[in-house]
Amino acid sequence: MIEFNWFGIPFNGADICGFDKSPTEEMCIRWMQVGAFYPFCRNHNIWKTPDQDPAAWSPSATAIMASALRIRYTLLPYYYTLFYKAHTQGSTVIRPLFHEYPTDKNTLDIFLQFLIGQNIMLAPVTDNGARQVQAYIPSSDWYDYYTGVRMSPEKQFITLNAPLNTIPIFLRGGAIIPTQEPANNTKYSR
Repeated sequence: MIEFNWFGIPFNGADICGFDKSPTEEMCIRWMQVGAFYPFCRNHNIWKTPDQDPAAWSPSATAIMASALRIRYTLLPYYYTLFYKAHTQGSTVIRPLFHEYPTDKNTLDIFLQFLIGQNIMLAPVTDNGARQVQAYIPSSDWYDYYTGVRMSPEKQFITLNAPLNTIPIFLRGGAIIPTQEPANNTKYSR
């Protein structure tokens, strides 16, 4: 995903929950949580494999996945702005931390945590059964998306609680992030 952004193809994403295998409910939840932030977000799999869209899982899993998609719908104006800049200026939508912090050597080996534009940072959970995740807080003011609490200390790895219904999301302090009220689909979110 990041590499395609570098190549000038910002509208991309993997098949959420895989294409030809059957993920566990928990891993599909975690995949949907991060996949909701892909530039191209879709849950898609091959014919004659078990359904894996949000409605195919338990009611609690469906609710968690829907929550992640509501965050995406809230951020659609931000994504629109990023895609416009990618089109007119050749910038990226998704980028690694070292793209924004090139002199911070700690960011060079971080592959799972990433930025959406300059102002939103995700630290996805990728391990089955994990309820915590290691995240690096670069040298900027970063705030927890859910609580508004400032993350500290800067330039250090920290362990974050990440219950199954949460994906660690951070907003850069001082940034203007356009949002909208979410609805059941993108048409009604406008």
